[in-house]
Amino acid sequence: MWKLLYVVIVIGLAGCASTTASHSTPDLSDWAAYRAHILQDRDAGRTTSVEAQEKIKTRYRDLYGMDPVMEGAFAYALKLYEAADVGDLGANEADRLAQSHIDEALAHRDYQLPLYVFPPEASD
Repeated sequence: MWKLLYVVIVIGLAGCASTTASHSTPDLSDWAAYRAHILQDRDAGRTTSVEAQEKIKTRYRDLYGMDPVMEGAFAYALKLYEAADVGDLGANEADRLAQSHIDEALAHRDYQLPLYVFPPEASD
């Protein structure tokens, strides 16, 4: 009787493990295309740098949810654009710094530290 129960549980777990997820994370290219479009609008003068950055951040959050690394990059970029608006920083310099910081955060967004990090001498 118990063996039959264990067999049913194992088969059920195997079936769950082999199914694909019903929802997937949107491809990063969707957000990148939106970002490029908003930056074009900003460059054409249809929106300010601060408004563009808020739209980009909101779209990222809608697609991918809260991401602490990206939230930090967006906050940094927003402060740079605010400084450029009041004249403390050049607009081109603010844009270069902001976009490079966001690009760097994107490059590392999937990187996670392992749960346990063993010292080298523990591997002997």
